[in-house]
Amino acid sequence: MSADFDVIKKTWEDFMISGSIGNHIRKPIIDSWLRCLKAGLDPRALNRTPTVSEENFRKRLEQNKILLDVSIPFMVELQEFVNESGFSTTLTDPNGVILELICDQAILNEAFTKNLVRGSIWNEHMAGTNATGLAIDLLQPIQVIGAEHYYECYHELTCSAAPILDANGKLLGVMDMAGPKEMAYPHTLGMVVAATKAISRQLCIAESHRQLDLTNHYLSTVIDSMTDGVVAVDVKGKIIGINSQGAKILKTTTFESYGKNILEIMDGETILDHHGNVPPSLEEKDKHIITKSKKINCLINSKLILHDNGTIAGAVATLKDMGKKIQVSDKAKRKGTRFTFDDIIGESSDLLRSLHLSQIAAKGSATVLLEGESGTGKEMFAQAIHNAYQSDQPFIAINCAGIPENLIESVLFGYEEGSFTGASKHGKIGKFELAKGGTIFLDEIGEMPINTQTILLRVLQERYIQRIGGDKDIPIDVRVIAATNKNLAEEVKKGRFRQDLYYRLNVLQINIPPLRKRKKDIPVLAEFFLNDITQACGKYIEALHPSTIATMQEYEWPGNVRQFKNAIEQAVNFTETNRIDNYFIASYLPNLNAELTPKEEPQPLPKMIATKTEQPNVDLKDMELTTIKKALTLFSERKKAAEYLGISRSTLYRKMKQYHLEELDHEKRPRLD
Repeated sequence: MSADFDVIKKTWEDFMISGSIGNHIRKPIIDSWLRCLKAGLDPRALNRTPTVSEENFRKRLEQNKILLDVSIPFMVELQEFVNESGFSTTLTDPNGVILELICDQAILNEAFTKNLVRGSIWNEHMAGTNATGLAIDLLQPIQVIGAEHYYECYHELTCSAAPILDANGKLLGVMDMAGPKEMAYPHTLGMVVAATKAISRQLCIAESHRQLDLTNHYLSTVIDSMTDGVVAVDVKGKIIGINSQGAKILKTTTFESYGKNILEIMDGETILDHHGNVPPSLEEKDKHIITKSKKINCLINSKLILHDNGTIAGAVATLKDMGKKIQVSDKAKRKGTRFTFDDIIGESSDLLRSLHLSQIAAKGSATVLLEGESGTGKEMFAQAIHNAYQSDQPFIAINCAGIPENLIESVLFGYEEGSFTGASKHGKIGKFELAKGGTIFLDEIGEMPINTQTILLRVLQERYIQRIGGDKDIPIDVRVIAATNKNLAEEVKKGRFRQDLYYRLNVLQINIPPLRKRKKDIPVLAEFFLNDITQACGKYIEALHPSTIATMQEYEWPGNVRQFKNAIEQAVNFTETNRIDNYFIASYLPNLNAELTPKEEPQPLPKMIATKTEQPNVDLKDMELTTIKKALTLFSERKKAAEYLGISRSTLYRKMKQYHLEELDHEKRPRLD
């Protein structure tokens, strides 16, 4: 072997002195020598291999993370075979930059002297003829022994390198084992080749998994956007997939459905036979499905999923809600409304009681009083009551707090020609007349001025109105639904609301619970809003983790369902990944708790010791003023600012006027275009 080393060395010296080429050197080595010579490389000049900058190296590590993750276990295993023999194992990127180095402790100092370190460059242009550089150029395994290296400083080494290729033959990196030239054995190269082939296979599998995951994301997004329900079960009937529409049809949620047997959700005739197996008859047919909550009529189309050997793996069924066509038709008839009882989502006992009372109230024509905090969905209940039996009749909504006191009577009851300055010459019909045969919804009734309350009381008692400036009695045939976020009984005691009007309105009282008293509904609401918002903005977001749901359930939600939906919408739009994690919840919700939850108002001091400096309401008002300023600065639209604050727009108008904040109103600023 030593004689071979001497021949190679003598051939290298002759080439460097006279350019002569003997017959003892392989063609790939000679070709590389000639390229290096032509490039002007001095074979005796190099002492340390060049390296890339630290920032450049970090970028390369990030770009080749998958390659490193797959390759390092094989490098460790290879190094164990040659432990304590002076060998090192390196992994380079396609440009020959060492990404990882594993070597014996005994040769660390020598390796560092030659810059055999992470970040050093071992392509032919920088390190001359070497195994890594040739593997890059040839895309083939190769071993370079002793003086076959172009630079003299590497003549004591034997290097065995093989390329790592993807399924299309593209170079991903090179693995190299280097050691003393006396340890030049052909089987060393064989070990490297075996390792690189195994790495290539693992990388192909990893890429296949990545492509499969991406395809699954696309597929799940498409399926979830379908108007039909889709349910997939395995051969035993276990649900392995369901879209949001399918869950809605079956009166459940996707979160609750996964992993359950289909028979736990559906009774009677289903996509499975009575033994829990996929039925042989798979034709599309109309079926009555009985869920835990109600009987529904569906058009079901089932398809078998088969293994390659023809055995049944499961089934996929599409569900068409046959009642949906009727709903669409009904929706087209609705006048000014869009919500029904089916749109009110929740399972908590308090909400279900409110729903039950509302459904009873919908059957009659008595006046309904809806009480609940801002954001609980009072108008949603009002529309649902109206649409249950009057969907083809008008629904007229009035915000009593949003109309100036001097105009509210003319808005409600209309006026005759020339009845006041600025009145239309043709007069104008009022909201009560517009609601003829339907429903008039008086929102925020607690904000109605006392004078108007008196007139409204007479209208409710006599069931006729007179337009302003007129003397004709106009009979009205309307249902009245009033709503308030105040305690009207307390307002009566304080003299802010007429007692007789309160009794007239409070025929059927329905209290709508705040979200903090229906924590059980948060998972259902979260799933519904997440699906609804992601479809609208074209994003795919994974289902919320149970820990995230738990964090949401701990929050008080002072703005109720309106604030909850706003939080989900903000998270969907701001997240840069396909999931909403606890980072958003931990950072967003506590801040809102601090900003929007009113402090308990201190009890006033006795008059005998109160001083000018003791103002019990100053802190609360300052906090309210600061919070409203922040909302008006963040959002250019009053609607969004009100949603951020968890209050109604009319309340925001009133607060802006109270604190003289009109200068912050973006909507009234002159446009520059």
